[in-house]
Amino acid sequence: MKRGLTTILLFMAAAGPASAHSPVKGIGVFYNGMLHPYLVPGHLLVLLALGLMIGQHAPSSSRYSFLAFAVALAGSAALVSWLPVEAPPEAILLVIALLAGLMVAGSVAPGVLLSILLAIAAGAVLGANSGPEGVPPEETWLAFAGTSAGTSLATLYCGGLSAWLSRFPSWQPIAVRVLGSWTSACALLVLVLEYARTGAAT
Repeated sequence: MKRGLTTILLFMAAAGPASAHSPVKGIGVFYNGMLHPYLVPGHLLVLLALGLMIGQHAPSSSRYSFLAFAVALAGSAALVSWLPVEAPPEAILLVIALLAGLMVAGSVAPGVLLSILLAIAAGAVLGANSGPEGVPPEETWLAFAGTSAGTSLATLYCGGLSAWLSRFPSWQPIAVRVLGSWTSACALLVLVLEYARTGAAT
């Protein structure tokens, strides 16, 4: 298990951030947008951590948090598609993933307000950071629609899995906490490597 985690961490550390935004040829604008969050380490980590956190304490955390996430994501994506807004740094997503993952690992109930705030922050930054490249301006909305669908599905599935596992009294809740600790560890590693890369560049 430790060897597998090490392999995943090394793979994520070696992944180049620039190629993650490049379109995959032959699958269309919508499906490129749908795949986008799964190809960017920071996006995938925050979706996993947020979904686990929301589902671990369902329904108290999931009642409004997912809706807040979806609204913030759609609003941010619409704003970016209409206005030339500069994309926020991906490090913000890694910090959110780190916090959410630590709360999952410690089985800490974030409370409704904190859960909603983290969901809004994740959705807003994800939407603003998911600008498609190589897409005609008139099809930008289609790419963002795909991104919204992909991120929503990932969060729902992670949240549903976390909620289902947390209902059993045996080892399943521990598995959720282990996933949370791995997610926070991955987020911290990518954050440190990104800081080291930018620091070396300057």
